[in-house]
Formats: sequence, C-alpha cells, structure tokens
Amino acid sequence: MDKYLGIVKDCIDAGLRPRCHFEDITRADFYGFVVPFAIALKKLSDESGVPVKIRACDTMGYGVPYRGVALPRSVSGIIYGLQHYAGFNGDMLEWHGHNDFYKGVVNAATAWLYGAGAVNCSLLGIGERTGNVPLEAMVFEYASLKGTLDGMDTTVITEMADYIVNETGYDLPPMTPFVGKSFNMTRAGIHADGLMKDEEIYNIFDTEKLLDRPRSSR
Repeated sequence: MDKYLGIVKDCIDAGLRPRCHFEDITRADFYGFVVPFAIALKKLSDESGVPVKIRACDTMGYGVPYRGVALPRSVSGIIYGLQHYAGFNGDMLEWHGHNDFYKGVVNAATAWLYGAGAVNCSLLGIGERTGNVPLEAMVFEYASLKGTLDGMDTTVITEMADYIVNETGYDLPPMTPFVGKSFNMTRAGIHADGLMKDEEIYNIFDTEKLLDRPRSSR
C-alpha cells in the first residue's frame, strides 16, 4: 500500500489525475485491505484537491450481481462499500468486468445501478479469454434502464461491426446479439409465420430502424 500511495503522490505532484486500478477486487480482502487502501487514496485526494478515480476490476469475472452475495464477489457490495465506507462519489468509480462466467453485462449494469459512474467496455466484447463487456450491449442496457437513448445513434453499431469484420477479418459468431448475421433471423416455422404476419411478434425490436438491419425469416 505504501509503495502504491507513493506513486499516487508522485502523480499528483506531477500535475496528473490518478486513475487507480484495483485489480482482482473480486478476490481481495475487501474490509482488511481494499477499504483502508481506498480511504488512504481519498485522504490524498482531499488534501491535494486532485480527484482520484478508482477502477474496480473484476479481472477473472468472479463478480456476482445477486442480492445477499458475500464480499468480495458481490458487485453491489463493492460499489456500495467504496462509496459509503471509503467516501468516493459515484463519478469517481468505474467498473471493469470480464465475461468468464457469462456475467459481464449484468455485472456492469449492477455496478451502474448501485452508483458506479462508468463501466468499461470493448467493441463487440473483444478481450482477454472470454472477453469484456460489449459496448453495444451497454448501449441497449442504458436504454432499457433509462427509457431513452439520449441521442445515441444505434445504427453506428452495425457500421462498427462491419468495419471490424471487414478490416480485421474478425470471426464474428453469427448468433452474437445485435451484430451477428443471425441475431434477428427466424428459421422455426411457426415463429417465421408469426414474423411475416406482424414483425412485433418475433423480432426483439425494430431492428431496421435502430440497427439498419431488416428482420429475416430465412
């Protein structure tokens, strides 16, 4: 802790705004080390007047979003604790998640709901091992939570995916939500029939309007 705090002091003296990565926070001693460490960083921030940001890193995807989960795996507990025990405002907290247990998106949304001001994302969720939180997923998660896109042009998601595939040769799985070739394709007979009669029956939303991707039944 002393070595890390010394580096933070040097950063502040150099005129920088530190952004501290709490790696493996979902495997750490939360009350024995994480909170005291965060309190020390907050003290440095208050004394210097320089804002210090904490990036809570679920490095191995061990975070769990459900209520009642024990620390250090509780996403809500981590964000709550950094705010209420260490004194960090939500705008100084961000969540960095991995998808090893298929919880990348739900953990990021939980971090938002419990006060984290930001979540880290990557295009198409590309990242180490099983990947990170997909940016396009959090765009629609934001819309679901807020009831608005706040001016975001979601058709750019399709442009972005096409660019990555065409320019890098990335092998995009066809069933990938929002961007895969089959994400709004219906092959099952009764579902295809319903889709042709009324698109709202079996398309997740107006994919042509929001993603410039007309629905398909074959």
